Amino acid sequence: MMSRWVSVLALTAVLSAPVLAEEVKVRVVNVAKLLDQAPQAKDASAALEREFAPQQRELNKMNDEIEKLAKDYDKNKSVMSEAQREAKERDIVMKKRDLQRRRNDVQELLNIRRNEELSKLQDLVNVAIKTVGEKEGYDLVLYDGIAYTRDTIDITATVLNYLATEGDKRKNLNKP
Repeated sequence: MMSRWVSVLALTAVLSAPVLAEEVKVRVVNVAKLLDQAPQAKDASAALEREFAPQQRELNKMNDEIEKLAKDYDKNKSVMSEAQREAKERDIVMKKRDLQRRRNDVQELLNIRRNEELSKLQDLVNVAIKTVGEKEGYDLVLYDGIAYTRDTIDITATVLNYLATEGDKRKNLNKP
Protein backbone atom coordinates (compact mmCIF):
# COMPACT_ATOMS: atom_id res chain seq x y z
CA MET A 1 0.00 0.00 0.00
CA MET A 2 2.80 2.38 0.92
CA SER A 3 4.71 1.61 -2.28
CA ARG A 4 1.59 2.45 -4.28
CA TRP A 5 1.44 5.90 -2.69
CA VAL A 6 5.13 6.42 -3.33
CA SER A 7 4.58 5.46 -6.98
CA VAL A 8 1.61 7.82 -7.27
CA LEU A 9 3.55 10.65 -5.63
CA ALA A 10 6.56 10.06 -7.88
CA LEU A 11 4.36 10.03 -10.97
CA THR A 12 2.54 13.16 -9.82
CA ALA A 13 5.86 14.93 -9.23
CA VAL A 14 7.15 13.97 -12.66
CA LEU A 15 3.96 14.89 -14.46
CA SER A 16 3.34 18.14 -12.59
CA ALA A 17 6.88 19.44 -12.98
CA PRO A 18 7.28 22.45 -15.23
CA VAL A 19 7.44 21.53 -18.89
CA LEU A 20 11.04 20.85 -19.72
CA ALA A 21 12.76 20.92 -23.06
CA GLU A 22 12.79 17.14 -23.12
CA GLU A 23 10.03 14.60 -22.78
CA VAL A 24 9.77 12.44 -19.68
CA LYS A 25 9.58 8.77 -20.63
CA VAL A 26 7.37 6.82 -18.21
CA ARG A 27 6.66 3.10 -18.54
CA VAL A 28 4.82 0.44 -16.55
CA VAL A 29 5.74 -3.19 -15.94
CA ASN A 30 3.58 -6.06 -14.68
CA VAL A 31 5.84 -7.77 -12.13
CA ALA A 32 3.35 -10.55 -11.35
CA LYS A 33 3.34 -11.53 -15.02
CA LEU A 34 7.14 -11.45 -15.10
CA LEU A 35 7.39 -13.66 -12.02
CA ASP A 36 4.91 -16.08 -13.56
CA GLN A 37 6.15 -16.21 -17.15
CA ALA A 38 9.90 -15.67 -16.92
CA PRO A 39 11.88 -18.69 -18.13
CA GLN A 40 13.84 -18.55 -14.88
CA ALA A 41 10.57 -19.06 -12.95
CA LYS A 42 9.82 -22.19 -14.96
CA ASP A 43 13.39 -23.43 -14.45
CA ALA A 44 13.15 -22.83 -10.69
CA SER A 45 9.83 -24.65 -10.52
CA ALA A 46 11.24 -27.64 -12.42
CA ALA A 47 14.33 -27.66 -10.19
CA LEU A 48 12.13 -27.69 -7.06
CA GLU A 49 10.11 -30.58 -8.47
CA ARG A 50 13.32 -32.53 -9.11
CA GLU A 51 14.69 -31.61 -5.68
CA PHE A 52 11.57 -32.81 -3.86
CA ALA A 53 10.79 -35.82 -6.06
CA PRO A 54 12.53 -38.30 -3.69
CA GLN A 55 10.49 -37.04 -0.73
CA GLN A 56 7.30 -37.22 -2.80
CA ARG A 57 8.11 -40.81 -3.80
CA GLU A 58 8.72 -41.66 -0.14
CA LEU A 59 5.37 -40.15 0.85
CA ASN A 60 3.60 -42.06 -1.91
CA LYS A 61 5.28 -45.29 -0.78
CA MET A 62 4.23 -44.67 2.84
CA ASN A 63 0.66 -43.97 1.69
CA ASP A 64 0.58 -47.17 -0.37
CA GLU A 65 1.82 -49.18 2.62
CA ILE A 66 -0.91 -47.70 4.83
CA GLU A 67 -3.57 -48.46 2.23
CA LYS A 68 -2.30 -52.05 1.98
CA LEU A 69 -2.38 -52.41 5.77
CA ALA A 70 -5.94 -51.01 5.88
CA LYS A 71 -7.10 -53.40 3.14
CA ASP A 72 -5.48 -56.35 4.89
CA TYR A 73 -7.09 -55.28 8.16
CA ASP A 74 -10.55 -54.96 6.58
CA LYS A 75 -10.12 -58.35 4.92
CA ASN A 76 -8.91 -60.17 8.05
CA LYS A 77 -10.59 -58.33 10.94
CA SER A 78 -13.39 -60.86 11.21
CA VAL A 79 -10.91 -63.64 12.09
CA MET A 80 -8.79 -61.52 14.44
CA SER A 81 -9.13 -61.40 18.17
CA GLU A 82 -10.18 -58.13 19.84
CA ALA A 83 -6.57 -57.49 20.94
CA GLN A 84 -5.23 -58.11 17.41
CA ARG A 85 -7.83 -55.77 15.88
CA GLU A 86 -6.99 -53.01 18.37
CA ALA A 87 -3.27 -53.46 17.76
CA LYS A 88 -3.74 -53.28 13.96
CA GLU A 89 -6.00 -50.23 14.27
CA ARG A 90 -3.44 -48.47 16.48
CA ASP A 91 -0.68 -49.38 14.02
CA ILE A 92 -2.65 -47.94 11.10
CA VAL A 93 -3.54 -44.77 13.03
CA MET A 94 0.10 -44.26 14.08
CA LYS A 95 1.33 -44.76 10.52
CA LYS A 96 -1.26 -42.27 9.24
CA ARG A 97 -0.08 -39.73 11.83
CA ASP A 98 3.55 -40.32 10.84
CA LEU A 99 2.63 -39.84 7.19
CA GLN A 100 0.80 -36.60 7.95
CA ARG A 101 3.75 -35.29 10.00
CA ARG A 102 6.14 -36.20 7.22
CA ARG A 103 3.89 -34.49 4.64
CA ASN A 104 3.83 -31.35 6.78
CA ASP A 105 7.63 -31.40 7.13
CA VAL A 106 8.13 -31.81 3.39
CA GLN A 107 5.60 -29.06 2.66
CA GLU A 108 7.35 -26.71 5.08
CA LEU A 109 10.73 -27.41 3.45
CA LEU A 110 9.22 -26.93 0.01
CA ASN A 111 7.72 -23.59 1.06
CA ILE A 112 11.08 -22.43 2.42
CA ARG A 113 12.86 -23.41 -0.80
CA ARG A 114 10.11 -21.87 -2.96
CA ASN A 115 10.48 -18.59 -1.05
CA GLU A 116 14.26 -18.70 -1.52
CA GLU A 117 13.83 -19.22 -5.27
CA LEU A 118 11.17 -16.50 -5.45
CA SER A 119 13.53 -14.07 -3.72
CA LYS A 120 16.27 -14.83 -6.25
CA LEU A 121 13.79 -14.41 -9.09
CA GLN A 122 12.53 -11.09 -7.70
CA ASP A 123 16.10 -9.82 -7.54
CA LEU A 124 16.68 -10.94 -11.14
CA VAL A 125 13.45 -9.29 -12.31
CA ASN A 126 14.38 -6.03 -10.58
CA VAL A 127 17.79 -6.07 -12.30
CA ALA A 128 16.09 -6.81 -15.63
CA ILE A 129 13.63 -3.93 -15.19
CA LYS A 130 16.45 -1.54 -14.32
CA THR A 131 18.60 -2.76 -17.22
CA VAL A 132 15.78 -2.44 -19.76
CA GLY A 133 14.83 0.97 -18.33
CA GLU A 134 18.39 2.26 -18.64
CA LYS A 135 18.92 0.69 -22.07
CA GLU A 136 15.69 2.16 -23.45
CA GLY A 137 16.26 5.54 -21.80
CA TYR A 138 13.16 5.56 -19.58
CA ASP A 139 13.03 8.16 -16.86
CA LEU A 140 10.53 6.29 -14.67
CA VAL A 141 9.36 2.67 -14.62
CA LEU A 142 6.39 1.92 -12.36
CA TYR A 143 5.17 -1.44 -11.18
CA ASP A 144 1.73 -2.34 -12.43
CA GLY A 145 -0.98 -1.82 -9.84
CA ILE A 146 -1.99 1.70 -10.66
CA ALA A 147 -5.54 2.52 -11.71
CA TYR A 148 -4.95 2.81 -15.46
CA THR A 149 -2.15 2.62 -17.99
CA ARG A 150 -2.12 2.47 -21.75
CA ASP A 151 -0.69 -0.68 -23.30
CA THR A 152 1.74 1.52 -25.24
CA ILE A 153 3.71 2.25 -22.06
CA ASP A 154 3.73 -1.35 -20.76
CA ILE A 155 7.24 -2.81 -21.08
CA THR A 156 6.45 -6.21 -19.53
CA ALA A 157 7.01 -8.03 -22.85
CA THR A 158 10.35 -6.27 -23.34
CA VAL A 159 11.52 -7.29 -19.87
CA LEU A 160 10.30 -10.87 -20.48
CA ASN A 161 12.36 -10.96 -23.69
CA TYR A 162 15.38 -9.69 -21.76
CA LEU A 163 14.90 -12.38 -19.11
CA ALA A 164 14.59 -15.05 -21.83
CA THR A 165 17.80 -13.84 -23.47
CA GLU A 166 19.62 -13.81 -20.12
CA GLY A 167 18.29 -17.29 -19.35
CA ASP A 168 19.56 -18.58 -22.71
CA LYS A 169 22.97 -17.01 -22.08
CA ARG A 170 23.25 -18.73 -18.69
CA LYS A 171 22.19 -22.08 -20.14
CA ASN A 172 24.80 -21.78 -22.88
CA LEU A 173 27.49 -20.95 -20.31
CA ASN A 174 26.60 -24.09 -18.34
CA LYS A 175 26.86 -26.41 -21.36
CA PRO A 176 30.03 -28.52 -21.52
